[in-house]
Amino acid sequence: MTGRRPTRTAVTLWTCIVAGFALMEFPGVLFFHDMAEPRILGLPFIYGFTVVIWFLMCVVLYVGHRTRWGRRGPDEVDDVGPDATTNGRGRS
Repeated sequence: MTGRRPTRTAVTLWTCIVAGFALMEFPGVLFFHDMAEPRILGLPFIYGFTVVIWFLMCVVLYVGHRTRWGRRGPDEVDDVGPDATTNGRGRS
């Protein structure tokens, strides 16, 4: 085990994901379940809030995908296992 430390990007993305899921499941939105106001994007609050949080989570996951978050570089690949001859890249 190499004791690698997470990068600042990884910490930021994990924080955004945990906070986003906590907001998605936040029971406080149920205080607005019988109200038509306030409205978000023309929708009742509970629906508008859910749509906004889902959109933000999609953006966070897209940023994680674009930054290659969680993927190891070619110099960090273990040379042990069934794909040791291809060095983890899937090619010979």
